[in-house]
Amino acid sequence: MILAYEAGLDLVEVNIGANPPVVKIMDYGKYRYSQEKQESKQKSKSRGPELKEIRLSAKISQHDFDFKAKQAQKFLLDGDKVKVGVKLIGREMMFSKRAFDMIENFRDTIGAVNESKVERLGNQFSTILINKK
Repeated sequence: MILAYEAGLDLVEVNIGANPPVVKIMDYGKYRYSQEKQESKQKSKSRGPELKEIRLSAKISQHDFDFKAKQAQKFLLDGDKVKVGVKLIGREMMFSKRAFDMIENFRDTIGAVNESKVERLGNQFSTILINKK
C-alpha cells in the first residue's frame, strides 16, 4: 500500500480467492475507462440488421421506382433488411394483383429474396426482402 501511495496510483485486488491476495498497482480510472471503451466497441460491432422501409404507390413513375430500388440496394449491401410496402388508395383496390406484381418486380430489380411472403393488411401490401448472400 505504501508503494502505491508513493507512486500516486491505486492498489487493485486482482485475485480475491488466492492466499495471499494478488494485488496490482495501477491507475484504476484509466483501467476502467479503457474497459468501457472496449465494451462499447464490441457493442457497436455486434449490432444486428435494421429494418428499413420503402413505400411504393400504384402510380409511381419509372424514375422514382429506380431511385427507390437504388436506395434499397444500398440498404441490403449494408446488411439491413428492407420492408417494401405498396399502398392502394380508393379504386386502386380493384387492381390488387398489380400491387403483388409491383413488389415482385421491385424484388427482381434489386436482386433480393423474400424473407416472408407478401402480406395484405387492408389496403396495404408488404413483404420483407433480404440480400441473396
